[in-house]
Amino acid sequence: MEPTYSIKSVITEKEFIRFNRYLRYRNKTHMAIIIGGGLLVLAFVINDFIKGTNVARAIGFLAGCLIVVWIYTFGADRKAKKYYHQYVVKEDINQRIDFFDDHYVQSSANANVTVQYSQITNIYATKTNIYLMRAPNIGCILSLSDCPEGFVDFITEKIITQR
Repeated sequence: MEPTYSIKSVITEKEFIRFNRYLRYRNKTHMAIIIGGGLLVLAFVINDFIKGTNVARAIGFLAGCLIVVWIYTFGADRKAKKYYHQYVVKEDINQRIDFFDDHYVQSSANANVTVQYSQITNIYATKTNIYLMRAPNIGCILSLSDCPEGFVDFITEKIITQR
């Protein structure tokens, strides 16, 4: 059986980290809690500095806020980088994805995965990529520059009709 579309692409560490950032920032509730908590801490810090009371507490709050921001941004990127090198590969992922009428096959040096379109829970499109998600943190990264003309319409139609 001949695939309708076949895409060859390379997933670099940078692409993998971008994918993880995109998924992390899609969680609006988590982002609202972090931003709201940060603003609340900032209000306490400003109040303590203006009144001149509890300067040590203000510095502690500020340091705690900075640590949370670091963990959520740079720390998460470090975890993604570590995962990429420890569990995924030691170098860039060269993959080939063949799209058929009811499924796609993702092949690389390490694994071959067959995914039915009905298993795709979400499809996210950014300026540079398409992410076909089959679980909250598991998906297929497709660079738009690697996609042939007409592919985006094809995959959108397939996923919508399979739901």
